[in-house]
Amino acid sequence: MNKHTTASKQHTQTPKLNPQWIKETRDYFKKFLKVTKFPHPVRNGTRGSEFDYPEWLIMFIAVLSVKAKAKNYLAIHRLALQYWDIFTEGLGGRIRKKPISERQLRDRLKKISHSSRRPAAFIFQVFSRTIFH
Repeated sequence: MNKHTTASKQHTQTPKLNPQWIKETRDYFKKFLKVTKFPHPVRNGTRGSEFDYPEWLIMFIAVLSVKAKAKNYLAIHRLALQYWDIFTEGLGGRIRKKPISERQLRDRLKKISHSSRRPAAFIFQVFSRTIFH
């Protein structure tokens, strides 16, 4: 196997995360947002269309992308698809059955100022950096 083949395989693999860690972190994050009375926007701006996916879910995907060290938006989307059932546990059937598209996820992550090179600021305000190692 040459270097090019190895490099492209690394790009297509999605990091493994412990499902139990994901559930515990999700529950902690949702409780934190509730206790702090985090406002959950339901639409894109004052007149925009309603969001299909809750804001906390997009933020949580950003958190996990830091843990998984996802390198780009496509890798973040693959991560979201891989763990979609765990992320959306307890949510309505429409959301559980229809994972977010890569474009919509990218647009929503950009709105919260999250990218693989520059994680959203809230992540390190809510979580200790040590949980990401």
